[in-house]
Amino acid sequence: MDQIASLAATLDDEDDVRDRRFNAYRFASSENTKCIVAEATRLLLNYEHRSGLTRNKRRAADQETFDLTVDAILSDLMHHHLVDHSEGIYVTRSNRVLGTKSRYRPRAYSKVFPRILDLLAKPELGYVRQDKAAPIAGASKSTVIRPGPTLLSRMDDGDVDTDDLDEHPHSETIILKRLKDADDYWDEGGLEQYADTPTTERYRYELDTINQWLAAADLRYDPVGIPWPHTSIDIHDRRLHRIFTQARFTSGGRMFGGFWQQLRKHERRQGLKIAGEKAVELDFGQVGARILYGMAGHLPATGDLYQMHGYNQQRDGIKKVMSAMIFAERRLDRFPKDTRKLFRKTDRISEVVDAIEAKHPLIKDHFHQGLGHDAQFIESSILVDVLLSLRVKGIVALPIHDAVMVPCSKMSVTKEVMLTVFKAHAHVEGTVTVED
Repeated sequence: MDQIASLAATLDDEDDVRDRRFNAYRFASSENTKCIVAEATRLLLNYEHRSGLTRNKRRAADQETFDLTVDAILSDLMHHHLVDHSEGIYVTRSNRVLGTKSRYRPRAYSKVFPRILDLLAKPELGYVRQDKAAPIAGASKSTVIRPGPTLLSRMDDGDVDTDDLDEHPHSETIILKRLKDADDYWDEGGLEQYADTPTTERYRYELDTINQWLAAADLRYDPVGIPWPHTSIDIHDRRLHRIFTQARFTSGGRMFGGFWQQLRKHERRQGLKIAGEKAVELDFGQVGARILYGMAGHLPATGDLYQMHGYNQQRDGIKKVMSAMIFAERRLDRFPKDTRKLFRKTDRISEVVDAIEAKHPLIKDHFHQGLGHDAQFIESSILVDVLLSLRVKGIVALPIHDAVMVPCSKMSVTKEVMLTVFKAHAHVEGTVTVED
């Protein structure tokens, strides 16, 4: 699974967005890193010639792909080492995956990739260390690569830094996941090929506008004073992707990517600065429930939608169960994953569901109808429009699913924009809270 596929498999929980897979868009951008890549390419070609692995000179297009692949492998390994990732880089060697045309896969991740990887890993060259049978969660085996001794030595000689590496901006930003196989528990959805339409082109234009804006933004992250800071952060990693689900462009659509989404909440709040100011996080409150009311054509109940009689201390659990009820296609008969601990031992899921339906009779018929992905599409459209509106006002904002981070001085203006955009999309009033 390549870089884009890893994004498609990303979970909503912020601490799960940490898998490190091969980034085939990385390239050497400074003279010292270009020299490292050029030397490795020359040694590879000489090795092929001496070993009789190639008889004829490659065609120009094939040689270009060869050069791009060597550059991507070495550049991503150098970047991986510089940002101090403790794990290796996961790559695929599957002919079925690499040999199939796909809008999601860059040229540097093609059917020649395994062969080039094996050459770079030759002991005589020593640019790559690879483990072809590494245990990876959710897979029987995978290939993991790490920088070899030759590459590490060249990096030391060239005093390589992350500023010496860059990323091609041509990766697919609009990603469509296929429907999951209902009979396959482990099916993560995979990627769906699609033909562009005016809608997908608009989505891509909007996201490209946002990505260009964020690429030039004044963002800083200082982990000093933060207990157990997450160290594997590249401040230049700002590119967002929109991931649509269920094989349609009216489902899902959340934005993933950007170094700030890798940070834990306390790290963002303590160490992130935007335009020289401390960043604050503004969240849409009770967003799924409010959007569901709008979809049903009713006004939300007054007060806290997750607070109800008999469950005063179980609000967090009620919130998660209610979210599960919005996504579920049949009535819940057990507590959703990781929610049982949020309730009392005597609580039963049937009673909790009954209490939620009694609290929200106007949308009772909209629970257990599988509307969660549709509601999430409305949520994601709101976030895109919030970002575009704030860009017009000159306010840099970083999205985190149903929230944004902005400079603290722009908090009130941002809140006003968020509420206006929410009502325009959801057709009900929203709420915005500032995370402490």
